Amino acid sequence: MTIRFARLLLCLLVAVSVGACQTVADKRKIDYKATRTLPPLDIPPDLAAPEGAGDTKEGTPTPGAATYSGFVSGEGQTKPGDSGVLPAYEGLKLERAGQIRWLVVKLPAEQLWPRVREFVLDRGLIIDQENPQTGVLETDWAENRAKVGTMGQKLLAKSLGTLYSTGLRDKYRIRLERGAAPGTTEIYLSHRGMIETIIGNDPSGIGETRWQPRPSDPDLEAEMLRLLMVSLGTKEEKAASMIASTAETPAPERAKLNRQENGVYLSLQEDFERAWRRVGLVLDRTSFTVEDRDRSKGIYYVRYIDPDVAQKKKGWFRRLFSKKEAEPTNDYQIVLKGNETATRVDVLTREGAPEQSKTSERILTLLYDQLK
Repeated sequence: MTIRFARLLLCLLVAVSVGACQTVADKRKIDYKATRTLPPLDIPPDLAAPEGAGDTKEGTPTPGAATYSGFVSGEGQTKPGDSGVLPAYEGLKLERAGQIRWLVVKLPAEQLWPRVREFVLDRGLIIDQENPQTGVLETDWAENRAKVGTMGQKLLAKSLGTLYSTGLRDKYRIRLERGAAPGTTEIYLSHRGMIETIIGNDPSGIGETRWQPRPSDPDLEAEMLRLLMVSLGTKEEKAASMIASTAETPAPERAKLNRQENGVYLSLQEDFERAWRRVGLVLDRTSFTVEDRDRSKGIYYVRYIDPDVAQKKKGWFRRLFSKKEAEPTNDYQIVLKGNETATRVDVLTREGAPEQSKTSERILTLLYDQLK
């Protein structure tokens, strides 16, 4: 009997004995601390971030700039030497609009950024991309071991590593943005998920597997926000009650997809400030890469790969006898224009001209499905 087999047998015996007297003492919803050694996922090309998306842009911000990089430059913010200790609970609020929750903290972003970064690492997550200039931090794909199941399965997962897997992976993006009130920062947290699926009809049940996107999980987002609130100084019971108090209630539809002769646009029955927040978080949740944003102009500069365009490739014979066509652009502007009661959302080309292709309608439909 080899040492490896003896170890496996011992783990199985322990798992059976513990499973027989399993309790419900451990109610953790999130546990990523055992996932640091997971192998990288084989992500489809259209879901991968473009090269350089997480790099810090060079250049000195101009005074009074409306972009986030201008905000974190320190213009009019807390000076070095000021206390970085968070205030009491009164300095942090949890707000919600539909399925979207976000935190409002009475601190400038340059003080919050290291605290948020420390929180992510303390949860056992690995930082994949971070850019203090744009206020965006994104984790690597990780497995939530709290979803393994029984106590015996948890022991097997801990002892045998990736031999026992949930078949699910999670990625989080945290975005810091200047708040509507002076001296405040808004923190948005979004989740993206992948699920491992079996390809083909192998009768043995052991076939090739592939990772596919799964819907974002609002419950995981809420739990991570609760943990972040505790990390920033809120008491456990207060954070739990704040999350519970923002439970979603039925609301009338707030979005409408409108068609006209020269294209499609999205109308939201809410003021510009709320629409800006909600559209930003939807972009974080879905397969968009936000390369920059300008709140004063209401513009998100995004990169989006249309799966239909990406799959339409010419065969060898057609490429040989047809003219060379320009590669389709993946860069767009999502523009919001609104007032105190309503906001309009349009998709423009990279140069700022109206985008009249089917991709524009696809982008607006994706936004509508999340914002309605």
